[in-house]
Amino acid sequence: MEELYRILLERLEKQTETILAFITEGDGSIPRTTGAYMLVGENGRIFGTIGGGNLEYQAVLRAGELLEQKTSEYREYDLGTGEGEGLGMVCGGRVKVCFSFMDGSNGEQAALTQALAAHKGYRDYWILFSLEGKEIRVLDREAWAAVTAPLERTTGHCRLITLDGQNFYAEEFCYDGKVYLFGGGHLAQELVPVLTHLDFCCIVLDDREEYVQKTRFPDAEQTMLVDFTRLDEALSVQKNDYLVVVTRGHRCDADAEAFALRTDASYIGVVGSRRKTKYVREKLEAQGFTKEQLDRVYAPIGIEIGSETPAEIAISIAAQLIQIRSAKSGRRKGAHPALHT
Repeated sequence: MEELYRILLERLEKQTETILAFITEGDGSIPRTTGAYMLVGENGRIFGTIGGGNLEYQAVLRAGELLEQKTSEYREYDLGTGEGEGLGMVCGGRVKVCFSFMDGSNGEQAALTQALAAHKGYRDYWILFSLEGKEIRVLDREAWAAVTAPLERTTGHCRLITLDGQNFYAEEFCYDGKVYLFGGGHLAQELVPVLTHLDFCCIVLDDREEYVQKTRFPDAEQTMLVDFTRLDEALSVQKNDYLVVVTRGHRCDADAEAFALRTDASYIGVVGSRRKTKYVREKLEAQGFTKEQLDRVYAPIGIEIGSETPAEIAISIAAQLIQIRSAKSGRRKGAHPALHT
């Protein structure tokens, strides 16, 4: 979302007409569900996707027409292959798409600036888009609770609600924890840009000064020079955080993993061969860590995809973190059911 906010803000500040298209409801087999956003300008799609294929092709065409008309629209698409208005997509299903026309005249910049600040500050917030294309609102958790208290069926991360006589699509964005990468070598260099693109906040730690230079990790939120044997003095890990151990050797791995096991981190992953994993596990067992504690660790790290190179291993780790994040939040696990006020 951060990149979407940036691009949209830049265009609106120049008073460049833009359509923000997003899915508000999905039913059946569909390529993307709620939370899929796309920006369309005078020359076609600019950023994001609502699922590709004929749905996206038709949506981009319609957005172009709406740009010429300088208006918004809320419509349903039948993706099926049957007779009638179906788009001929094998996946079938139906989606509702809101096309929100923006040119900066309704003060959208203030809300988008607020959302961007919350996103960059890793603060929980709700963003509300009017289905009539008239307004954007940003609410923190307390404000959201206050306005939705009188409403029924207020569960879920994405929903349709009516406030002050307007219909809104609302989506929640929660701070999901930081990714601490212990080790600033080749693998971390491949992994940080991927994770940053996926909206993970990365902090890189190493005991070698040249491996924590900011120029080495321009996408990282922070780099830290640490002593792997004294990590308790340097870090305060939270329950939602992810700990990724990719140091240069088994000694540093063991120190970082021992520290990780003393935290409540939601994820601990350690890179290495099965032989190295067995060696480190035996060393930690000798230090008194129990089988239950050690079973928290994903080792070898990542999803098995036959990866060998640092770039490939980075993708396998990123995929596993996406999987863990999805399981924690309950989001993006198949199509959402239809949403109601």
